[in-house]
Amino acid sequence: MRRDDFLPGPGPVAPLDRFESLVGAAAFWERASRDIARARHRVLVQTMSCEGDAAGEALGAALLASTARERCLLVDAYSLHVTNDTLLPWLPWRAKPLRDEARATRRLLDRLAAGGVSVAVTNPVGRNPLRFPLRNHKKLLVIDDVAYLGGINFSDHNFAWHDAMVRILDARAAEFLAAAFAADRAGRPRCAAARVGRLELIALDGESNEAALAPVMALFAGARRSVEMIGAYPTLPFTGALAEAARNGAQVTIYTPGVNNKPLVRDYLFAVAHAAPALELALLPGMTHAKAAIVDGETVLFGSVNFNLASWRSNGDLLAIGRDPGLVAA
Repeated sequence: MRRDDFLPGPGPVAPLDRFESLVGAAAFWERASRDIARARHRVLVQTMSCEGDAAGEALGAALLASTARERCLLVDAYSLHVTNDTLLPWLPWRAKPLRDEARATRRLLDRLAAGGVSVAVTNPVGRNPLRFPLRNHKKLLVIDDVAYLGGINFSDHNFAWHDAMVRILDARAAEFLAAAFAADRAGRPRCAAARVGRLELIALDGESNEAALAPVMALFAGARRSVEMIGAYPTLPFTGALAEAARNGAQVTIYTPGVNNKPLVRDYLFAVAHAAPALELALLPGMTHAKAAIVDGETVLFGSVNFNLASWRSNGDLLAIGRDPGLVAA
C-alpha cells in the first residue's frame, strides 16, 4: 500500500470545528449544497448510486449551477443496473415506475454531461456478469478544500434511511481524497493511505484491501474495553475479530437495523450473536445505512466501508480513522 509522502506524519491536531458530523441526508445535503454553491475551484462527487429521482435531480441541479472550474461526477455502474434496490429495472416485466426511473437516471447523466459536467462510470460490468459484484462503493465529495465522507448515496430511498456523512475542512485531506478520485476517474484505482494530524485516510482499490485493512482487524480484535459498531451489513471476517474482542473481555455491541433491506445479513448477525454470547446485537427500529465504529472510546472509524467480506476482498472504499477526542465525542 502506498503512503503519500506529500502529506506529513503525526502533526498538529485539527481543531474540532474542522470536523462536522452530519446525521441524516437533510443535514448533509443542506451543508453540502451550500459548499457546492460557493465552490470556485472544484466540485468532485463520487457515489455508488445516483438515481433519477428527487435526490439525484437535486445533485444534478447543484452541479449544473456551480461556477467551479472543475465539476465531476463519478457513478458506479451499479446505478445502471439497479434502481430502488431492484436489479435490472429496465426489463419489460418490471413495474413501469421502476422502468421510468431507470430511464430518468440515464437522462440525468446525459443532461449533466451536456451541461459541461464530467461524468464517468466506475467498474463497468461490460459483457462479463461475473464483474457485477466488483463495485466501487465510495461515497465522497471534494469541494475546494472541504471533503465529505460517509455512507449516503444520491437516491430517494437512501436519503430516507438513517445515515451520516462527516465534513472535513482540511486542504491536505482534500488533496489526498482528490487524488484518489482522479485515480478512480482514470480507471486506475489505487490503494493508498495518508495521515493528517490524528486522522488517517485509507483509499481501497478492491484488490489490495486485505493488507490495507489488516491493522483495522487487529484494532477490533485487540480492543481492551469496548467496541461499538453501527452498520447494516457487517460479516466475516470483521465479525470474527469482534467476537475475539468480546471473548477477551471487551464490551462489544453491533447496532444494526431490525428492518434490513438485506434481511439475510441481519439473520446472519443473529447467528453470530448466538455463537458469541459476549457480543451484543442491538436492533434499531428503522433502516440505518451508517457505517462507523468506536474502539475503546478513543478511536473512531467512518466512511463507506461496510466491515464485511466485500469490504475485505473486492470493493473500492474509503475509510477514515480518527483519534481526535473531539471527533470521537461528536
